[in-house]
Amino acid sequence: MFNPQHINEEGKVIERAISVNELVADGFSVHRIKYVSKEFVEKSIQTRLSRKRKEPWTSEGVSRLKTLAVRQIFLEDERAFVVVDTATEDNPGHASIYFTTPQKGKAYAREARGFLLPLLQDRMTLDEAYDGVTG
Repeated sequence: MFNPQHINEEGKVIERAISVNELVADGFSVHRIKYVSKEFVEKSIQTRLSRKRKEPWTSEGVSRLKTLAVRQIFLEDERAFVVVDTATEDNPGHASIYFTTPQKGKAYAREARGFLLPLLQDRMTLDEAYDGVTG
């Protein structure tokens, strides 16, 4: 999570952290902790922070969420999200979260995003996220 892009003045992760376009078309990008090292994620964070911007970003920690929790979000008796392995040679731990019914439109996807957002609120340091992880 990055400030000011993803965090408000109260320190909460805001909706903008999860783009509706990502959920509908590109996939909300996540790292699978069992398949990438802490150093890999740190490098990814530093790469994002190094981009030139009008207002520099700062890292606000990471959120660790369980795939099961994402898959247990339902709207109108339909699973709202699917988690897909989108690993590449350069990123063996990449996965993407997609909205399952993009044909229902962006307003419906925004509603679903509201149920995904609470899973990101418990931010921690990268060290804390990797504490006790075995690969």
